[in-house]
Amino acid sequence: MKELLIESKGIKTSEYFIPPFELRKGELLLIHIYGTAYFYEMKAELTDIFTGKIQHENVKVVKPLTFAENFKESRFERIFSSITVSRYLKRNTNLNEDSEPKIFEENGISKNDKVKNLDYSQKKLLSLYSVFTKTKNIVFDLSGEGPVGSIKTFDFVKDQIKKDGAAILIDWAGSDVKDKCSKVITIEWLIEPRNRNKN
Repeated sequence: MKELLIESKGIKTSEYFIPPFELRKGELLLIHIYGTAYFYEMKAELTDIFTGKIQHENVKVVKPLTFAENFKESRFERIFSSITVSRYLKRNTNLNEDSEPKIFEENGISKNDKVKNLDYSQKKLLSLYSVFTKTKNIVFDLSGEGPVGSIKTFDFVKDQIKKDGAAILIDWAGSDVKDKCSKVITIEWLIEPRNRNKN
């Protein structure tokens, strides 16, 4: 049996329940959240648990995961000195290589490109690539991506973790992604999702 990274006995709040699961090396697990306008808030709550920022009594985090943050640039940088892909990589990776990574060539990214000019999926791939130079255990989402971009991102992550990594995808993904996951854990609502936090 492969190495255990996370063991959850179930995450229950007054509003929802996420059934028990285990995440082991080589697995890509989907936590399927649907039917709520509070997706981003819930994703942040769960990400904090899986990355070890906060503890949950029913979740044992043996090895914390890393969340692939979306690209952010300060207003000053955006106006006066916009970050290139090359500069972003020097700042955010453990690599010293000068060659173009294959994933960049396949997706039309050059090291001389300004990151702000990349489309959303290209920025997501850049962020994920950077994280994967440091760890193979991640949390990610596909929000903001179109159908083609989300599949490319998903396939990239799946390829990166297959040997010695693991990933949790927190998303409302469709069957094109669900069917490719090692495990699918679907949220169980205890209230009407649209009524969340209405009191």
